[in-house]
Amino acid sequence: MNASEMESDKTERAEVLPVLPLKNTVLLPFTATSLSAGRPASVAAIEAALATESKELAVVTQRDATIENPAADDFYVFGAKAVIRKMARAPEGAIQLIVQGIERIKIASFEQTTPYLKARVHLAPLPDEKGPEIETLYRSVIELASRALAIVQPQAQVDLSQLLPLTEDPVQHAYLTASMLGLDVTREQTLLEAPTRIEALRLLHSYLASEIQVLEIRRQIATKAETEMTRQQREYLLRQQLAAIQEELGEKSPEQSEAALLRE
Repeated sequence: MNASEMESDKTERAEVLPVLPLKNTVLLPFTATSLSAGRPASVAAIEAALATESKELAVVTQRDATIENPAADDFYVFGAKAVIRKMARAPEGAIQLIVQGIERIKIASFEQTTPYLKARVHLAPLPDEKGPEIETLYRSVIELASRALAIVQPQAQVDLSQLLPLTEDPVQHAYLTASMLGLDVTREQTLLEAPTRIEALRLLHSYLASEIQVLEIRRQIATKAETEMTRQQREYLLRQQLAAIQEELGEKSPEQSEAALLRE
């Protein structure tokens, strides 16, 4: 069986999984995140997953975060099949857990609504793509991500090309990079729904370019504010020195002494 046949076989396979709804974030494949679950249906879904040997569930984001009891139509179609890596029970029945995305999935139908949601899902891997455009885009993404990190943490001196080495599937590292950007839900979900690897890389490249522009503006504002603050502090110190000199000598009026000192 060749690679395309194996990929087709994975896509056609369906399985039924407990559904863990997310409100304000998106779990991307090949990334891990910590979550807190307190809604009864979410806790029940987690308990159901923990009762299985695989500890797997479908993690899917709600379209509207204000809905407490989402129905089938309230979810995005694409999500991530995930495995529970760690779990701890918090007060009042809530659960703290760490989940890791394994595969991109597409919801085919909901099989159960109470006491928790259960959905039939298909694995939805991106088509296998290779070529110079993929590699060029990926290298450009790494360069932009490194620039963004240099703005946010100039002392870090981290080489992302070493942390995220080139592989035959750079979109995995694109997901990892996106998870570090703090993108809004719409952008993360759009990235997750990208139909091809090259489209996912193009989206991430666009997001990074936009993020760098925002970071540059913020840095300029912060630098200007710092410069203004330094000037005001200097003037304040000069006035304090002036007051001390006046108190010691009493030879000039406050206005004359301050004007003379500022001219110096």
